[in-house]
Amino acid sequence: MPAINARRTFPRSDFHLFVPSILVLILVFCCYPVAGANSQCARPALRGSFLQPALGDSWTLEQWRDEFQYMRDALLDQMLIQWTADSKEKTTVFPSTLAGYTQNTQHDVVERALQTADACGAQVYLGLQVNDDWWTNYIDDASWLQNEATTANALADDIWQRYQHHPSFAGWYLPFEVDNVETSSPQWDNLVVFYRTVGNHLHKLAPGKPVVISPFYNTSEGLTPSQWQTMWEYVLQRSPIDILALQDGVGAGHATKAQLPEWFSAVGNAIEHSRPSMQFWADTETYTQGYATMPIHSIVNDMRAVQPYVTNYVSFSFNHYLSPQQVNPLYYETYMDYLATGKVESVPPTPPADLTAVAVDSATIDLTWAGSTDNVGVVGYKVLRNGQHVATLYSTDTSYADSGLDAGMPYAYQVRAFDAAGNNSSWSNVASASTPPPHLYPTDIALGKPYTASMPADPGYPDTGGVELTDGILGSTNYADPAWQGRATIQAYTFTIDLGSVQVIREIRSHWLQDEQPGILFPQKITYSVSADNVTFVAVGTVKKPLPVAGPRLWWFTLTDLNSVSGRNVQVRVIPGSNAEWTFIDEIEVRQ
Repeated sequence: MPAINARRTFPRSDFHLFVPSILVLILVFCCYPVAGANSQCARPALRGSFLQPALGDSWTLEQWRDEFQYMRDALLDQMLIQWTADSKEKTTVFPSTLAGYTQNTQHDVVERALQTADACGAQVYLGLQVNDDWWTNYIDDASWLQNEATTANALADDIWQRYQHHPSFAGWYLPFEVDNVETSSPQWDNLVVFYRTVGNHLHKLAPGKPVVISPFYNTSEGLTPSQWQTMWEYVLQRSPIDILALQDGVGAGHATKAQLPEWFSAVGNAIEHSRPSMQFWADTETYTQGYATMPIHSIVNDMRAVQPYVTNYVSFSFNHYLSPQQVNPLYYETYMDYLATGKVESVPPTPPADLTAVAVDSATIDLTWAGSTDNVGVVGYKVLRNGQHVATLYSTDTSYADSGLDAGMPYAYQVRAFDAAGNNSSWSNVASASTPPPHLYPTDIALGKPYTASMPADPGYPDTGGVELTDGILGSTNYADPAWQGRATIQAYTFTIDLGSVQVIREIRSHWLQDEQPGILFPQKITYSVSADNVTFVAVGTVKKPLPVAGPRLWWFTLTDLNSVSGRNVQVRVIPGSNAEWTFIDEIEVRQ
């Protein structure tokens, strides 16, 4: 099942982003310009980054070198591979000798990270295994934890034998993330046994290599800060852990900046009372809900909020959310300017002009406007519909299709620009349009028809019998519903349906699930194409993902009111997001 995680775990551990608490590279923040300094100052700065294996596996050797150069230029010299194995799926991200395990990455991600870090004098922390069952067994199941401890030690032995010669091999990371769910001392003892079994083994195996953990909390439920302090005093006093990197939870929506001091002071007190030799780091989140890059001023403000309590800052993640290889380079440029000046630039963009709104069908209104300018650069636009925020567009495109609207209704819009620092322009003029009444196309001519997929579904969320996409059965908002099939990838993939003969087509649509907590996201966009011979396809149109809303959501990506469109083969090209999140689909319909 998908892991229900605080922040970074996607529904399959070997594709953790973002998504909503798994790390691969650890971002350590320190006071500029002295890397690793313990003194407090007004200019906290990133020192490292968590990287998830799927992203690293997608890089060429040249991209690895470029990434470390970007990090080095920005004063980052530490990387933490969030995990190296999945003990549930029996997979690794390197050529392991563990019995029953197979490598599920194209490249040896561990070797590439260490080799590149060796060449530039950086450090790499290696995570051990993840397992989605952690989120159900947690610290309640002593037997399961003991089995995982045994696996962790065997994995560490394999890693140490293979990679100990690398000077950049700096330490270990334990990926099982502990939270503030209500527990008591019997469960704490289970956690202590796990930490002792693994931590003592790691210290004996590789003396001097620190062991890092990264717990999280949710301010809306579970143990209070004082209760959590009690828990950590109990656990840390009995556990050989060297570094605690506390996730701040702001990006995941678990906390606000104003709530950070209470939680960080509680954990800091626990360390001081129980294990004062430990290092206490902040793990600052550099993304927002929806897995977009957090504005630079928000990142800096969150770091400053916990500055009295920590000696270093870690984050998720420079590589995923700040690197110019992964996101708009203006974020990197703005951050570099902050490093140079100690201030986040504060000049807002000019407002968009000449906004127009045109209804194109019963569910869609197209917006266009004249673009804004900025002293550094515009990174996107925010859209208001009837006075409510409905979209944040991370693009300099000056158009937007607002889909999923009610038919026969009036809508009024405004748009404003924002930059990488988080400065917003004034709002544009108001533009209005009304959607026409809907057309109805009652016959699904794809029902029961065969299809092919360019990428198979994940074995944990399969396309049972190879018929699910045209069987007429829709899934619920529960991702475990067997009607859903899932894929965790950043690569485009396609489905091609054979209608049996050339047919007139008035509507094409596909049904998707979004549930951000376990990392299931709508595709960025879907392109529908048709062909008469299954060789030459002509694009009919593209549908972008709908507006974000809280909680699980179902959505039809629909092209409707098609004119002069016919074909025997219908192709659905899916463009996922850029951070290896999951996409879940259960049905494709072609109607006339």
